[in-house]
Amino acid sequence: MQGRLLAFALVATLAPTLGRAHEVLHEVERGKAVAVRAYESDGTALADAQYEVFSPASVEPYLQGRTDRHGWLAFVPDVPGAWRVRVVEGSGHGLDTTVDVAPDGAPSPRSAPAPGGAAVALRPILGVVLIATIFGALFVLARRKARQR
Repeated sequence: MQGRLLAFALVATLAPTLGRAHEVLHEVERGKAVAVRAYESDGTALADAQYEVFSPASVEPYLQGRTDRHGWLAFVPDVPGAWRVRVVEGSGHGLDTTVDVAPDGAPSPRSAPAPGGAAVALRPILGVVLIATIFGALFVLARRKARQR
């Protein structure tokens, strides 16, 4: 019985870490052309992922294609405003962001790299929960052993 309980406790604590999700982040380079790098929270580039770029002047895609092997895509905006960039990889993970372009054609300073987001903030919390669960299971097992004596 104790072996089953211990096995269940281990599976219950380790299963969420095996199936944890990841997040897609991006970087924006400055200049006349806008270059965007799409990558997951672990740093893996979204290589060969489909992308679409939408001009603020039209609902039709301004540009479509695939990212390079390092996750980069680039376009030269023809009007100022908020340009929408969508990147979607085969598994369905993706990025949907805007790049603000100034009247001189360069991305505005507001188009900074995305912060880590909620996934980065949750890692320490998940670690504490995992440790507490392991110690809780060990405590329960120790109490049961003590009662049997």
